Amino acid sequence: MSNQAAKDNKVIPYLLLREAKIARNKDKLERLGLNNPSTTKSSSDSSATRTSRSRSAAHEKSSRSLVATTRSSRRVRNGTPVTKSEVQNLPVSAIGAKEFKSKKRQRSEENNSSKPKAVVRSEAKPGTTRATYVDAKKVLYGHFDYPLFIGRRLANTGKAAVVEHANFMCGNEVGISFNKYSGVCEFQNDVLFLWVNMNTPDADIKNKFVVDNDKAQMTWYGGSRMREESPVIQKLISIGQGAKTGKNPDSCGIILFYRMYNLAKRVFEPYTCLGRLSYDSHEIGSQPIRFVWNLLDFDILKQATESGGSCIINEIMERNL
Repeated sequence: MSNQAAKDNKVIPYLLLREAKIARNKDKLERLGLNNPSTTKSSSDSSATRTSRSRSAAHEKSSRSLVATTRSSRRVRNGTPVTKSEVQNLPVSAIGAKEFKSKKRQRSEENNSSKPKAVVRSEAKPGTTRATYVDAKKVLYGHFDYPLFIGRRLANTGKAAVVEHANFMCGNEVGISFNKYSGVCEFQNDVLFLWVNMNTPDADIKNKFVVDNDKAQMTWYGGSRMREESPVIQKLISIGQGAKTGKNPDSCGIILFYRMYNLAKRVFEPYTCLGRLSYDSHEIGSQPIRFVWNLLDFDILKQATESGGSCIINEIMERNL
């Protein structure tokens, strides 16, 4: 502080304090060796350079992040569509490096097509009905020259009793496994059994028998998982049409087994064989798929009677609810 300023009584206290702080700071800088103007300028310039570089790097990183995380779209701000080939030809700096590192599988046009998938048929396992050969004529005739088992009720209940009867008549091993939840039992050759329940209370779908003069037909519904392209449905149609035109050999065919629900006892009665079926029609696109079958052995059924004298087909028509 100068003597002139100290003697001047008009100097305000603020200026005196300011000059005192400047002198103090200057003294500290001299002791630290930082009072050289060239050193201060160099340090200031390097600091500014570092700050500028940091801001530039942050801006570039923000720009990359913004572009890389932008939602993929075929629309741009000016409304011009962008093709896939144009996007792939852009430089990395334009769309961000993260897009090129993505391993997400692109959806092909084939995957987006509405074509139905081909149904792959599984291989038949040994010891199952699908791997077992049966003769349809022997199932119906047994060892006789007359179809003794058409219109005859089996002694035991359940689908297993029907399969055991077929294996016994054909000389096969007993204990062959099958899908007891399916409405169709398929064998190795062109033989299929259809299962039908009647008089079942609270059933969502009911099979109907219709008799017109000397012709009898029955409606049958496939399972919930069966589609028109299912192998077993295609096999039913093929064999049924062959039976209609008389092209099937006697060893092949579709055989119908039905069982009645006993309301008084609340149990199913044993299955009864209703003979062979031929294809009449099916409803395309229905779910479950609906068939109409012709009963080829209707004349035999009209003469078939139980041990008590009751006619099988009359009993069916009476309970055809």
